[in-house]
Amino acid sequence: MKILVADDEAGMRHLFKKIFITEFPGCVVDLVAGGEEAVAAARTGNYDVIWLDVRMPVKGGYEACLEIEQMCSKEKLKMPFVIFCTGFKVPEEIEKLTADPTRYALLRKPASYAQIVDTFKTVK
Repeated sequence: MKILVADDEAGMRHLFKKIFITEFPGCVVDLVAGGEEAVAAARTGNYDVIWLDVRMPVKGGYEACLEIEQMCSKEKLKMPFVIFCTGFKVPEEIEKLTADPTRYALLRKPASYAQIVDTFKTVK
């Protein structure tokens, strides 16, 4: 399994990576600091899961997700499962997306180790 983690906080990126490689041996985890970088990585990364912080400078997780979806549709690529993560009020657009548990999930910060693992296990 190949995972992309996009979060503007370096500590959070590394925490998620450590949890994923510990709980899911053999997975590959790439880290980026923002939405723009997530879109660029998704163009060539062939990810199974993209973990997006909702609020990041320049391009947030929702905007990055929309751009990745457009790119996948245009290039006939499989859209990765997307997990949104936020410590703020969840925007209505993300609540609507995450109503589809076959394509999206939502994790609210601060999250426990178990919550992070359980959210990741929702990936279909």
